[in-house]
Amino acid sequence: MKQKCFNCGKKVPLRLVLLDNFPTALLIGLGFFIIFSLSPAGALFFLVYSVFSIIWFWGRICPVCHFYNTYSCPCGYGKISALFFKKQENKSFQKIFKQNIPVLFPLWFVPPAIGIYRLIISFSFLLLCVVLLFSLIGFIVIPLVSRLVGCKNCSIKEECPWMKSSK
Repeated sequence: MKQKCFNCGKKVPLRLVLLDNFPTALLIGLGFFIIFSLSPAGALFFLVYSVFSIIWFWGRICPVCHFYNTYSCPCGYGKISALFFKKQENKSFQKIFKQNIPVLFPLWFVPPAIGIYRLIISFSFLLLCVVLLFSLIGFIVIPLVSRLVGCKNCSIKEECPWMKSSK
């Protein structure tokens, strides 16, 4: 059974794709800084893991999404994924999403955990500000941008686990 193409003719403007991705890039940069305060090698590992997890997303989740190989993807991954990975037919987007999204969890939880540890052993006002900014971006800004901009007019939001998580 071939999936129906949703919004395939609708191109998401570049400004919205950038708005969707900029907070994540900032989150990774702040996470790098936080981890660097404990271990430069750990920070480098975090950076490599961050890139790996995004590529994992492109390879595992995007090929089953309705927006694969279209400009309708709010985060711009639809076309990027198609450059490297083949479309996966007859797979449940919801199931694949739920199985693979945990790969991204360390990006959100490792830096603040390390930041709290560093603040306990050696308080720094700068580090406190960075950890608070990281938390604000990761747990408030990114979900708001997704729900109010990227996912707001998405035609598959009713079946998307990310959007269902807010209900």
